[in-house]
Amino acid sequence: MVIINIVQFDNTLLKHLLPIKQLQAEQRLQMANQARILELQSGDELTADEEQRWFIYLIEGSLDLLEVDSAPMLLKAKDKRALYPLFNEGERNNRAVAQFGCVVVRFEKQLFNTFIDQELLTGEELDIAQMNEVEGNLFNEIMHAFNMGELKLPSLPDIALKVKHALASPYVSAADVARIIAADPAIATRLINVANGPLNRAVDPIHSIQAAIVRLGVQTSKELVMSFAVKQLFTTKSQILKHRMHSLIDDSIEIASISFALSKQSGMLPPEHLLLAGLLHNIGVIPILSYIEDTGLNINDEAELDNIINRLRGAVGTMVIRHWNLSDDLFAVVENFENWKRDENEKLDTCDMVIIAQIYQRLKHHKIEGLPNINDVPAFKKLYPNNQSADFAQHVFQQAHDEIAAILQLLKM
Repeated sequence: MVIINIVQFDNTLLKHLLPIKQLQAEQRLQMANQARILELQSGDELTADEEQRWFIYLIEGSLDLLEVDSAPMLLKAKDKRALYPLFNEGERNNRAVAQFGCVVVRFEKQLFNTFIDQELLTGEELDIAQMNEVEGNLFNEIMHAFNMGELKLPSLPDIALKVKHALASPYVSAADVARIIAADPAIATRLINVANGPLNRAVDPIHSIQAAIVRLGVQTSKELVMSFAVKQLFTTKSQILKHRMHSLIDDSIEIASISFALSKQSGMLPPEHLLLAGLLHNIGVIPILSYIEDTGLNINDEAELDNIINRLRGAVGTMVIRHWNLSDDLFAVVENFENWKRDENEKLDTCDMVIIAQIYQRLKHHKIEGLPNINDVPAFKKLYPNNQSADFAQHVFQQAHDEIAAILQLLKM
């Protein structure tokens, strides 16, 4: 194993590596300046446990990724999977074995986390100034715990993580994904139900996971598996917070169902991705409730707890999305899902659809306080540019009712 002079590294590569590409240009340059390039000889081995302080990427040649409970995978520098770190958080037993001409680059995780913390703190500066003492103290405690690596962010469920990693390879097949999903009978059953259900309007019933994946498509199956797996995270042992968590999962399932149905109806965005976005829109609340539960913080005032959650959930939700290395559009969802006036892009995006779902859900439950007129919502104008009247909106929501009910039933299984 030989360390190569750093000047040989192409800094422009950082614009494509996840999660480093999320940093600003100057920060990426600092990451590059402190990077280390390693030339590996054939048979040289890296282990996740020994390399846990680094983000490591393959930049030349090829190597074998040996993951626990998965078949060995040949990774080449040109593969899409090479844009992700060789090892992910929590994968202490995984290994990488070099083949001929293999070159990897190491980046310091702590430096990356420092840059991320700076962005989060800067973005929350004005909100902190408006918090009362209890809210401000809790925010500072959570940020300190995050900086020290002590904040218990939820881990992406194992099956979702394995499917996500598998699909990073361009050579993955429906049979490969089926073998992973088969390890979780509950999710496998849900996937088959989706493939046979009214949402797909298929004629001939299917009975195998692989057939379901073929019918749905590998990418769609991935989004659905992640959605079903994420639902498992909404749990707490605290009797005091249990009703909060139940309310959170009910709300998230409903927003996910509405987002899915409206997207399917419009044909403008992938419905399965909107299903995942809806389930994740309030994901920042889970670490907050977990922190309160673990520390025994006594908050008797429900209104005060609401204020704490509302002020912190965007920043903490961003931490979770970043922790899981999910797509960039989900950052906007967790930060802006109640920003009725949001108008970031000319075309409808994921956050726009979740905003519309939020409005529909509130109208459905007669929670109209603070809601805007539908014709004043930029997201709705993008969805239906030729008609934004209240009557038309009501017609749209009525048309989506059956599909919303169908996906609600599926998610509540």
